[in-house]
Amino acid sequence: MEQRTYRSANEANQRGAILLAAMEKRNIPTNEHVQTVLQALAQWGAKGNAAIQLDIPRKLWMEKLANAGQNPEIATNSYFTVGHIHVAPSADAERVRAHLRQLCKQFGFILLFETIRPSSDESALFWQIAMLPGDVFSLSDRLFRLTAAMEREPHVRVASLGHTHVIYQAYTLADLLREPDVSHPFFASAASFAYANGAESFFCHQRLGSAGMLVHCGEMSVGAVETLIYDHGYSLLEAAGAAFWPDAAKRHSLPSIGQLPACLAASFEQEAVWVAGTAGALWKTDDSSRVFIASRPQGGHAEPLAPGQPLALIRSTTGRTQWLNGDHFLQ
Repeated sequence: MEQRTYRSANEANQRGAILLAAMEKRNIPTNEHVQTVLQALAQWGAKGNAAIQLDIPRKLWMEKLANAGQNPEIATNSYFTVGHIHVAPSADAERVRAHLRQLCKQFGFILLFETIRPSSDESALFWQIAMLPGDVFSLSDRLFRLTAAMEREPHVRVASLGHTHVIYQAYTLADLLREPDVSHPFFASAASFAYANGAESFFCHQRLGSAGMLVHCGEMSVGAVETLIYDHGYSLLEAAGAAFWPDAAKRHSLPSIGQLPACLAASFEQEAVWVAGTAGALWKTDDSSRVFIASRPQGGHAEPLAPGQPLALIRSTTGRTQWLNGDHFLQ
C-alpha cells in the first residue's frame, strides 16, 4: 500500500471531540445498544454539539403508526422512510410545512405521519415525518434530491431523511438525552454512529447524502463524495477508495478527488469506513457482543487502528456483516 503523510489527529481527543461507533455482532436491534453508546458519551464528558445516527427504530415506529390510526406493519417495509426536519422558530411553520408536503408529493412520496414539537434543545421546531415512496425507482437518489429541495427553504435544516437510518442531533448531549424518542423502551438499533464535538475541535461533522454521517479531521468536501455516490453510482466504499487512495482509483479507472484527511469516519446506508491518520486517533474494541470504533479506548481490550489502513463494514439486507481491513478494502 502506498505511504501517506498525515497531520497529527490526537489533539482532537485532548480538545474534547468524541467519535463512537458500535455494531452488534448478531445485528439485532436493542435499546441496550443505544443506551450503552449514549452512556459512554456521557462518561467521556461530551459537552458540545451531539449527533447520533441509528437504524430506523421500527418497533417504535410501529407504535407511532398504530397510535395515528395507520397500519403498524408499514414500519417493517424496507422502503419505509423517516424524516427529521428542523424548522426555524421564526418561520411561518404552517406555510413551511405546506411547502415541504408539496415537495414530498412532487418527489413521489406518500406522507403517512407527521408531528411537530420544539426540538429537544429548543433551538427549532422538530418536524418528524414518515412516508412511503409511490415507487422505489432510484429511491436513494430521490431522497437526496428531496433533501436538497427542502433545504432551499431558508428556514429548514434536514437532520436526516432516509429509509435505513435516522439522525438525532442537538446542541449538547444533555439536550439530546431529553428527546422523547431517546427515552422510549422501543428506541433500538443494531448499529450506531455518534459524534460530539468540543471547543476548538479539529473534527468536523457533516450529513452525508440524506441520512449518512461524515466526520473528518482535515479539509475535504462532502460534496465531492456525494458526487461520486449520486452522479456516478458508487457505493460509500468505492467513493472513499476513489477519493483518497490514488493507486486504488487508478486500478479501477476511477477519479481521485483529494487528499485523505488526518482522520476519517463515514456511515452511509449499509456501509461504513474509518481511517486513522496517526496511531491512537481511532481505537477498535472487539468484545463478546459488539464492536466499537472510537476516538478513545472503549473498554480494556481496545487496539489502535493502524495509521492509513482503512477499516470498513458492510451490512447486508439479510443481516450478515462483513469487515474489511487494509488491502482487502482497497481491492
